[in-house]
Amino acid sequence: MKIEALWFSQQGTRTIDNRDHAGIGIRDGEFLAIVADGSTAGPMNGEYAQSIVEMVVDWFVGAADPFNNEHVLKALKQIHQTLRETFPRGSASILLFHVSERADLTVIHSGDCVLGWIDADIVWQTSPHTLANALAAMPLKDIAKSAIRHRLTQSFRAREYMSPEIFTQEQVAGIFLLATDGFWAELTEPEQIAFLGGDQSATAERDDRSVLELRISPNDSLEVSLNNRSSSNLYRKS
Repeated sequence: MKIEALWFSQQGTRTIDNRDHAGIGIRDGEFLAIVADGSTAGPMNGEYAQSIVEMVVDWFVGAADPFNNEHVLKALKQIHQTLRETFPRGSASILLFHVSERADLTVIHSGDCVLGWIDADIVWQTSPHTLANALAAMPLKDIAKSAIRHRLTQSFRAREYMSPEIFTQEQVAGIFLLATDGFWAELTEPEQIAFLGGDQSATAERDDRSVLELRISPNDSLEVSLNNRSSSNLYRKS
């Protein structure tokens, strides 16, 4: 399995720091990526998101246990418990993307980071946890237009642990996108494609916007490369 990673992240105008962070971890033929989006409310949510990313990647690389739903949910709960002492009001959205040696995919997410893949167009595979789509499924483009999409029904927030949603798929290959809401909700699809090409938005009022592009293709062994055009707010460990 060959994985080429490219992380583009642009700071918005609503906070003094970029609160989007990403990380990738590599171990024994397995790959993990995580994207975290710290809430704009509260002064330390950028640090909170960064800490989540680093602790999840460190756990994955150092864990002796196999990656399965039980172990990762237990680890997330422990990380949540640890971080709430330092960030008692911390709030962030997270999306974990794990690919096994057989190229089977597990996605674990909570909040408004979403997974997509590129066919002829961008096809979104998961839905955000927002008030806009709490009662009925909605296309992502309609959620993006809703005034209440910023109100999350669940996230990785310090004051309470909420079990994330799990999505699985077998034998994956292709181009996958792990995106924060500044990317999927504030940019049109042509603007999204342009952003993936390196063109950053000049919109005066904008959220942090970030996307991790993963190009996955079959290979005899795991090979992971990080594009040197990637933004700096990405943590890597193997």
